[in-house]
Amino acid sequence: MSGPQTSWIALHVTAPLALVDAVANFLIEQGAPGVLTDDGRVEAPLPAPALDPVRGALARWLASLSAVDPAARDVRVESAALADVDWAALARTHHRPVVVGRRLLVAPPWDVPAAPEREVLVIDPGMAFGTGQHATTRGCLAAIEAAVTTGAVRSALDVGTGSGILALALARLGVERVVALDTDPAVLPIARANCVRNGAPGVAVVGGSPAAVRARFDLVVANLLADALVAAARALAATVAPSGRLVLSGILHEQAATVTAAYPGWRVTERRAEDDWRTLTLEPS
Repeated sequence: MSGPQTSWIALHVTAPLALVDAVANFLIEQGAPGVLTDDGRVEAPLPAPALDPVRGALARWLASLSAVDPAARDVRVESAALADVDWAALARTHHRPVVVGRRLLVAPPWDVPAAPEREVLVIDPGMAFGTGQHATTRGCLAAIEAAVTTGAVRSALDVGTGSGILALALARLGVERVVALDTDPAVLPIARANCVRNGAPGVAVVGGSPAAVRARFDLVVANLLADALVAAARALAATVAPSGRLVLSGILHEQAATVTAAYPGWRVTERRAEDDWRTLTLEPS
């Protein structure tokens, strides 16, 4: 990330209240060292060279989201210069190693601890969503570890892979066949690079939606927003093998009932909660 001599820009995003948390989380995952939220407004500092790439990524994400949540079309984005502050140092303070479950540890490249007893996943913040800093990513990682530990998982699909963190975790935990899927072509090379960097070059990173998937998998993981999980319910369910499991995240507490109702014939076998976010593991009834 840029040093203290780099100019910084404040990105101001005005969004419907229901989307404020999601927008804030997206900007954190894109590398913002922090965000301020107030009454439908999100402010995040970014190094000047990152402004256009992040605005582009945000626009693509909002366009994809608007297909299932029209409120995303009402988001407005502006920017303004910031005072000279060592935001890079602040960002490094925010992004610290994160221990997940019994076997996983996620770390930024500037702070990789020695942890021979764990699978260490090194992810550079600011490249794509999925750094381990957000509750939904941690919930999925914990659910993945539990699924791999308690049952035979030979194949897995990661829907909305972003940085590729969930896919590479699956591979590092021993899943033989892993496919990482995303509708945003800009994140695919990032996910591929992260998989190679983390010793998981065999992960197949492909573009597309779950509706285009014809194979079935022992475990399917989808860390999306609740509206997207509802809209894609039939397609996601169709990718799961008859005795497989489905992990869903990106769900606020008050949205959990709506999401589970979109999956008739499935039962929730595990719920993980952190802050207001929920991660659900489902199996066929």
